Amino acid sequence: MAGRLIYGYFLNPEHMKFPHFTARQRTILPLVIFLGILVCIIIGYLLAPTLVYDQWIWKYYWGPVVADATGHSVSYHGVVAQEGYTLISELTYGIILVCALFGLYKLLKKLDIRIDWYFCLALLPYILFGPVTRVLEDTNFFVEPYVFWFISPLIYFQTTFFVLIFLILGYFLKKKVVSPRKTLILLLLVFVLFDGFYTVLWALGFDFGVTTIEPVFFYGLSFLAYLPFLYRFLRKQTITINTVVFSGGLLVVLPCFFLIGRWILGDQWSQAYGTYVNVLLLVIGLVSLIVSAVYLVAWKNRKSERFAMYTHPLNLSMIAGHLIDGITSYVSIYDPLQMGLPSYIEKHPASNSLMEAWPPLFPIVKFLLIILVIYVFDILYKKELERYSRFVNLLKIGIFILGISPGLRDLLRVTMGV
Repeated sequence: MAGRLIYGYFLNPEHMKFPHFTARQRTILPLVIFLGILVCIIIGYLLAPTLVYDQWIWKYYWGPVVADATGHSVSYHGVVAQEGYTLISELTYGIILVCALFGLYKLLKKLDIRIDWYFCLALLPYILFGPVTRVLEDTNFFVEPYVFWFISPLIYFQTTFFVLIFLILGYFLKKKVVSPRKTLILLLLVFVLFDGFYTVLWALGFDFGVTTIEPVFFYGLSFLAYLPFLYRFLRKQTITINTVVFSGGLLVVLPCFFLIGRWILGDQWSQAYGTYVNVLLLVIGLVSLIVSAVYLVAWKNRKSERFAMYTHPLNLSMIAGHLIDGITSYVSIYDPLQMGLPSYIEKHPASNSLMEAWPPLFPIVKFLLIILVIYVFDILYKKELERYSRFVNLLKIGIFILGISPGLRDLLRVTMGV
């Protein structure tokens, strides 16, 4: 019982409040801390640029981004930076991630937005935007300096920016309580302005990649992104914040999928080892089969609380996301069906150790871990966490992202032969 109380205490976001400050002070304090840190960095850079920039910012943060973009280690003033994360950068980004999640939680709570499966579905285009653009970066699609915006961690800042834009737009339309027809027209105007801005850039010859999407195709993709608004209007349903966020995400991610489709169909702008659509079908087929089996078993025994939780869409999405990651790693590295795949390696020591012990062990362990996580959240500590369902669901969405992001990137890389 004591273990449950401690566990519930640390999962309770209310305990992260500042009890000795007013609401206004709690809002201002994070900004003051951020500005204080920024001022200290600027002063340090002016007083000791070699120490602050060369040995710290370049070596641990900006240098790895440049190395990732160029595909090899880079040097600045004799300081060498390697691709990937370092212990210091991982700690820094981890702290930023925790602060961002807490800030997002407080924002969604203030806007009175439910965090559930429908919100996860609204975020899905943005969740896919990260791995899809990273694959395009792997194909050397983006040109400098824009390529840096599609490498982590900058890609995550960019994605967050898009989410906030459409989240605020959806909230604004909800608060104004305009008629459904006016809402539809306002959103159409936003999409037309977006298309117009793209057309101007295209006409001026603005190239952020090695190839461009012709405006007529871009308009078609924009229309597809607008369809959810039109669908809800024709069905006389309210255009919710989730709808605005989802369609805005489609507006951002559909052009990326269009470029990937071009690549798979033969319009390739860099070297590839061939395309392997059979791998895509194999992995998606296996994941669908396993998730369907979990759902059917749980639905058949839905009267039991221990099984009913495994029919919930958000829980099934976590399972699917991590299965995509695990099965793709196993198939791409070991090529068990002898499909002639290029050689891939696993960079993470823990997962590599599991596969070295027995190749299928990695996806099996990931599957069992997610099953265990669902059991802990929804069964073992269900009563303790009932008051914090918004925060728990946000954690679940985060777990889903941790699986689907690397999994989808690896799957698309194998499919495209990159």
